[in-house]
Amino acid sequence: MGPLDLRRLLALVAGAALLVAACGGSPGKAQTPISPTAVAPTEQPAATAAPTTGVLQPDGNRILAGVKLLADGGPRSSATDLERFAADEIADRLRKLGYEVTLQEFSVANQQGRSSVLTVLGASQRTVPTLPLSNSPTAAVQGKLVAAGIGRPQDFPPDTSGAIALIERGTLTFQEKVANAKSAGAQAVIIYNSEPGTFFGSADSVAIPTVTISQDQGKTLATALSAGEVRVEVGVGALSSSVSRNVIARAPGAQCETISGGHYDSVPQAPGASDNATGTATVLEIAAILADRKEIGSNCFVLFGAEELGLLGSRYFVSTLDQPARSRIKAMLNFDMVGVGEEAWWLIGTGSLQTRMDKLADDLKIPTVNSNLSGTTSDHASFLEAGIPAIMFHRWQDPLLHTPQDVSNRVKPEYLEQAARMGVALLESLGAEG
Repeated sequence: MGPLDLRRLLALVAGAALLVAACGGSPGKAQTPISPTAVAPTEQPAATAAPTTGVLQPDGNRILAGVKLLADGGPRSSATDLERFAADEIADRLRKLGYEVTLQEFSVANQQGRSSVLTVLGASQRTVPTLPLSNSPTAAVQGKLVAAGIGRPQDFPPDTSGAIALIERGTLTFQEKVANAKSAGAQAVIIYNSEPGTFFGSADSVAIPTVTISQDQGKTLATALSAGEVRVEVGVGALSSSVSRNVIARAPGAQCETISGGHYDSVPQAPGASDNATGTATVLEIAAILADRKEIGSNCFVLFGAEELGLLGSRYFVSTLDQPARSRIKAMLNFDMVGVGEEAWWLIGTGSLQTRMDKLADDLKIPTVNSNLSGTTSDHASFLEAGIPAIMFHRWQDPLLHTPQDVSNRVKPEYLEQAARMGVALLESLGAEG
């Protein structure tokens, strides 16, 4: 779906949400990627119907509509046109709910936005879609291709010197694979996925240009190699300096005592339905409910850009807060990956908020587990590092995280509804303290 189609559809959903809100009253003023597996889309059960009380209630199907419209437009990778378009649409919806909205820009050294190329040379020359490995040096080289297994030292053939190594993803870190290739004399590396689809790989530093390709393309190259010599050109462009944005919403003139948020960007190879259109759409639902109930008060909402590049948006936002502003914040609520997974809800973060949310979740009859994330994180960590209490709402696990299969038809509306119910309950509980 192109951006113009997405704009029209998002506008329709925003208008529908406002119409529902008007019926209840006028508005008041992280995972280390898991190896993906093939999962066939299934028909999702309908969300539990919201009680009819005359006040807007969380609605899983309404949230799911927002997920679809974000994710069905394609990947929203950082500092791209689709990420900027999503920020504009999020801002527009929040303004229509009565919020004062600011678009906070910040610079990113966009590894994912770098150019990269893999050209198979010869009579039937063709270009293979690639992504650059993060922190790859900028260079363009040509050479013969050699197959090097999974990149262990013993996997490299004797004629690797001066060649370009074709390596399968898995077992070793990307950094180890490239280091072994460099030691064997390779002048560049191509890493192909061990599962269907493309991927964006991260490494702290690598010494030779490295690109990643899909499993299908990797196997095609391996088959061609078995039939004879293959020559290729590999190139990685210069690091791009681009701009991403945070979308900040508050009641006009209000100081923030709570912040509810999540990231709206995705990795470049994934539509990002679970990660994290689900969190974004849930935050917008909570914002709509508080506006309908005239409970905005000091509750603020921030949707972060560039989370997938290392929490850049949330870290920048926190860095702009002076000490009085940090001290005023009672809690940061982070919604990241809240629509997929068969296990209980994970509550991650400050102990006092976990305890409070445990009791509220018991009252809502929603099963939760106090936990932590090992080896990965999300935007709540930027607040915790600054001494601000924070809690993350998260469902574990999602085997299709960061893959092209992270699409909207796998998201369960009842989970979205539960996430919104918990968020509203916690904000109302905190607000009752005065």
